Amino acid sequence: MSEEYTRSEARKLKREAKAKQSSLKKLIDSGNEYEKKTQIDIERHLKKDMEDILKNMSVDELSKAKSGIRVQALKDAGVNNMYRLSRMNYNSIERIKGVGPKSAKLIVDNMEVIKKDIMSNGTIRIDNDNRRGTNDDLVHDVYNVRATKKIAGRAEELFDENDERIKLLIKESAPARSFIRWTFTGKEKRERAIASLKELDSLINGDYAKEVDELFLERQQKLRAKHDDYWKDYENNSAGYFATLERVRRGENEEEELKAAEEVAVKNGLPEELAIAIGGLELDLKGLNCELRRYQEYGVKYIINQGAVLLGDEMGLGKTVEAIASMQAVCNNGGTHFLVVCPASVLINWIREVTKFSDIEVYKIHGKELKGNYASWIDNGGIGVTTYETLDKINLPEDFTYSILVVDEAHYVKNPKAERTQNLLYFRQHTDRVLFMTGTPIENNVEEMCFLLGCLQPDVAKSVLGSTSMALAPDFRSKVSPCYFRRTREDVLAELPDKVEQEEWVELTPAEEKLYGSFVAEDAFVKERQASYLTEDINDSSKLNRLKEIVEEYIENNRKIIVFSFFINTMEKVQQALDGYDIYGPIRGSISSAERQSIIDEFSAHEGGAVLLSQIEAGGTGLNIQAASVIIFTEPQLKPSLETQAIARAYRMGQVNTVMVHRLLNTNTVDERIMDMLKNKQDIFDEFADKSESGEKSVAESQSDRVHEDSKGINKE
Repeated sequence: MSEEYTRSEARKLKREAKAKQSSLKKLIDSGNEYEKKTQIDIERHLKKDMEDILKNMSVDELSKAKSGIRVQALKDAGVNNMYRLSRMNYNSIERIKGVGPKSAKLIVDNMEVIKKDIMSNGTIRIDNDNRRGTNDDLVHDVYNVRATKKIAGRAEELFDENDERIKLLIKESAPARSFIRWTFTGKEKRERAIASLKELDSLINGDYAKEVDELFLERQQKLRAKHDDYWKDYENNSAGYFATLERVRRGENEEEELKAAEEVAVKNGLPEELAIAIGGLELDLKGLNCELRRYQEYGVKYIINQGAVLLGDEMGLGKTVEAIASMQAVCNNGGTHFLVVCPASVLINWIREVTKFSDIEVYKIHGKELKGNYASWIDNGGIGVTTYETLDKINLPEDFTYSILVVDEAHYVKNPKAERTQNLLYFRQHTDRVLFMTGTPIENNVEEMCFLLGCLQPDVAKSVLGSTSMALAPDFRSKVSPCYFRRTREDVLAELPDKVEQEEWVELTPAEEKLYGSFVAEDAFVKERQASYLTEDINDSSKLNRLKEIVEEYIENNRKIIVFSFFINTMEKVQQALDGYDIYGPIRGSISSAERQSIIDEFSAHEGGAVLLSQIEAGGTGLNIQAASVIIFTEPQLKPSLETQAIARAYRMGQVNTVMVHRLLNTNTVDERIMDMLKNKQDIFDEFADKSESGEKSVAESQSDRVHEDSKGINKE
């Protein structure tokens, strides 16, 4: 026998090598185990919801099948709802007076169709206020799926990297484990056996075995999570939880899920042939550190397939992640340079999101780092993130091209004469792939949206010039579909908690009434809007008194609140009125993007109830503040997009609580007229951008002019 290894040592190395590979198999299988448990949880959850639906569904539903079922006979027998009927078998139904064998079979068959339809179309909602039963099982098992997924993935890689090699080493080292075989083995095979043992030894006592043990330890630690731990993780990462639920539920029904995504696309304007072609596109998303929802994956395919597009998904649906995934997909296909242009207020947030969700190097091309990071980006590639204002300071080499230009809050460049628009169009010339992103492609008139489309695909913009009447809306949607795509929350985020909006109308106090009257006499429109917050004594402010009542109730229930106002001095009065509460901010336009993000991070990390104060134009766009579930507007805004964007800071993918929106309003004041104006402007958006339809310029201009005149003449009658 070899002087280096005894037979027992050789046998031990074989056992340990096999044991390590067996351990890796267990790690791989554990991920599948929790996915199976989650599938069972989903089935239970949907079944419970189905039962609730059936309890509220009359047996009259059976008459819709027009199969000749005598529903009255069921009612006469006391079977009034579908739930009770679902608990009966064929024999029980057949015994009901007036129901024969043929009718009983029809009833059972129709009942099964209804149940199957409810189950297949059911929505998984997790009640954050009820952390028991199926809710708790779902969150716990999805936590385990997510906790073991990465570990199982690495275990599979490690297994595949070493399995064939270990089998070969065990085979070639076999003579060293047997006295008889060693005796009759030639020199060359003996040397090969010793070399194999040495390699097995280095595996068992080296990095391979060490990583196997570390993976096992990591899995054990993660699976020890307690009730509060996994619910906290759900609150912080709910978007990821629902992505996992969607994938696990999809299971073998991937074709059905793809078909559903295509149907949503067709509903929102894509011709069926184009929708199917986009859905069939293969994506390589290696390096993307998150799971995409099916609708997000479809959005990425649309972006990649169409080249230059305006993604108009309603705010809060995860357009940023879709943009990052698109860059990752292009990078995996040979792309090297990517540029993101965004408002300064969300610069830091973009850098953090790219770092979190992608392995691509990111460069902040702004401020002190501008010159050095710009040079590094040019030389090395990666994702450069800059602002509209900074574009003026960057000169691209004349023959330089890059892979994708991503433009966030693209409505910032709706004015073709603005300098930042011209700067952006210069950068657009250096790439064929462009992604404009905005949830509000129009704010005042439809021409804004048409200009954005023209920046992307001029031929498409020209093609709709003759399709601007409402009668030709379907033709318009078909023509712009190559470069405009939009989904709403109702389309794709059925699990999102409810949003409840409430108008808080309060009467002016005597002190306010006197002050307001003086502002009307001065024709001081801006002061009229702030009247309730300009009283000498804050106790005379009807809005502040109501605000304090609202805040107190939510703080007692550990809810986080964002208070939005257009005016700095209003924010100061609110801060004064809420003295004693945990208050963060105010976020205002003058603070840096880094400071803004720091305030939001501290607010989000705060344990229990807290209040974040923010100017609506500074904190109402581009930021993610899902930690908050209550929004208060101190006064109505002049553009509906401002309020919509502000609400979307909290009411977005990742929100786990019902979102409450309160608007503080004074009766018999400018507030009443502004609310009417907001409705008129929202109607413009709903008719055109929400449906990807354009309208006659004269209609848009007349609407815009009338709103402008109303704002000037408020309270003059």
